[in-house]
Amino acid sequence: MVGGAPEPGFPSVAAIVPVSPFCGEAEAAAPVLCTGTLVSPRVVLTAAHCVENADAPQVFSVVFAEETARASAAQRIRVAEGRPHPAWRPGVNDIGVLLLAEDAPVTPLALELGALSSDSVGRMARVVGFGSDAQGAMGRRLGGLSRITSVNADTFSIEAAPAMSCGGDSGGPVFVSQDGVEQLAGITSFGDLLCTTGTNTRVDVHAAFVQAAIEDAARRPPARAPMDPRVDACAQRCVTHADCPLGMACVAQSEDIRSCAVAGLEAGRFGDVCTGEQEGHPCVKAADTCRLWLPCAETPPAAGGCAVVDGAPGLFAWVFVLLARRRVGAERSRRV
Repeated sequence: MVGGAPEPGFPSVAAIVPVSPFCGEAEAAAPVLCTGTLVSPRVVLTAAHCVENADAPQVFSVVFAEETARASAAQRIRVAEGRPHPAWRPGVNDIGVLLLAEDAPVTPLALELGALSSDSVGRMARVVGFGSDAQGAMGRRLGGLSRITSVNADTFSIEAAPAMSCGGDSGGPVFVSQDGVEQLAGITSFGDLLCTTGTNTRVDVHAAFVQAAIEDAARRPPARAPMDPRVDACAQRCVTHADCPLGMACVAQSEDIRSCAVAGLEAGRFGDVCTGEQEGHPCVKAADTCRLWLPCAETPPAAGGCAVVDGAPGLFAWVFVLLARRRVGAERSRRV
């Protein structure tokens, strides 16, 4: 957020950050990927391009604190599932939800959606997010005013007046006053590289998608088993990420076999307890321990490690994340 100021209000607006699979990498140092708004106890509304997908398995936490670096463990809630809009493509229907593994520690935003019209052009809009400020710093909730410059069928555009969303603010809320009350009108989607103009997805147009996610989460909150390092992950067959324990993802083990793996890494199994990388094998977080992550082709340690048993079973956006096998990288730039 450039041209904004610290925002002590809006506790339902939270930062979305990656959870590193590697031991020794503190969550407090994680970069902000996107921003989201809690709209029910376990549903966070954000941009579709911020949501986990089948081709880029990731593990996220949503941080409900004014500053991510100062957040307590209770303010960091894991994401159990991500759902982009079914018709999303870059710049179109850029809306999605994150379903939390447990209830958030704050009260959800009262979701009152007012329809925008061409009469809204020239009015002020409030933007809120955890993205980059004028100095490039991220991780603090900022807010400020922008001006609406156009309203389209699915989006509306704004210009700095003087505040404007920037890198890391993707998915964050845009409020417009309706009858004297600020209501959620849009979510940040994309903008120019200098952070002087932005385009936002209209939430009122997608009210049915949002409401369906809220009702689904209320009927059956997303439940994923805890990670168990005693289980042979190479034998944990899966179809989607939701089939795997929390913190793991469904990845291709071979051309016709998919298995659960530590999210961001290739297929493998847990090995010995570790304190750091050994012989080229990363040391990963495994429940409440740290263990080596071994390729499925390798024979697991015969002793000294965990017991191995058969397991059961065109437009610029502000955020793109690539989790590599050896390091978690965050490319905080706008992508096509």
